[in-house]
Amino acid sequence: MIHQMLNSSNRSSATASILTDFLPVLDKLFALREKYSDDEFGKQYDALPGAMKTAFVDLGVSEYSVAAAEKVDTSRVMVIDSQYSDSVPKDHVIEPLKGGLELQGNIVRMAECVASLGPEGTDEEEEEEEEEGAEVPEGEEAEAKSGDE
Repeated sequence: MIHQMLNSSNRSSATASILTDFLPVLDKLFALREKYSDDEFGKQYDALPGAMKTAFVDLGVSEYSVAAAEKVDTSRVMVIDSQYSDSVPKDHVIEPLKGGLELQGNIVRMAECVASLGPEGTDEEEEEEEEEGAEVPEGEEAEAKSGDE
């Protein structure tokens, strides 16, 4: 039973990896459909992106999204832009931009968002605190050097 579960997991991981390779094709089909939507010749191929997306769904791919104020999970969400925010905590979603795709927990395409840097000025304060904490008093520095020799 465990062997069967592992094979299923390995199979879905491999399928997700292969589907990731097809994402540029899917994106291109949607872009071409948009570009040539008014063209008589282009309308013949209008169903291709939908058919490919249906094939993804038939393989078990599902969409997922992130919500505003949700903590950014870097294994599932790609931060496209970061902004300072007084209302949204650092490393939380300010604005979801694009949903992601997954296959049984395997990421096919990461969701995209704008993330918060927290209130403006907090980075500088944190850096100063880190620098102050990293300083070694002069007497201890001399002792450390003589102990190394």
